[in-house]
Amino acid sequence: MPPLSKKFTVALVGISVTTVIVGCTATGTNGASSPSASTGNPSPSRTSASPSPSRTSADRGPYKDGEYSVDGEYGTRGSSIGVTLTLQNGEVSAVDVTPHATDQTSLGLQRRFAKTVPTVVVGKDIDDLDLDRVAVNSHTPDGFNDALEKIKAEASERVTRS
Repeated sequence: MPPLSKKFTVALVGISVTTVIVGCTATGTNGASSPSASTGNPSPSRTSASPSPSRTSADRGPYKDGEYSVDGEYGTRGSSIGVTLTLQNGEVSAVDVTPHATDQTSLGLQRRFAKTVPTVVVGKDIDDLDLDRVAVNSHTPDGFNDALEKIKAEASERVTRS
């Protein structure tokens, strides 16, 4: 390969890598603290405080106030958690998560998540929630996000039926 082509290829690869790194860091951590695996501190590491970029204003509420209970599914083994959430004016006013795991390790993670998640979501607009990692859990939040989508669909349907 001629020296000029080699330099051009290296430059393109460098630009591509930089673009990927900048794209990954743009999502950030929203200033929330990282969980400490060594101390078992169940603090959240990231929740999205703004709507996801793919969401338009048409994808947002209105939602019927009330209590909603669904199971959120995640993973490839049919893992799930129960979520009971109370909505008031589009905000989460209460939440309760019920672990469904039977494996002791998974059950422990789900219990830690269940204990921590109210501190992360209560008082927030349901459309602004997108949990990523809570209480050292990286997969259970996917189940919670699945439950949120189901709750939003049900709450929207209740508005149109009213």
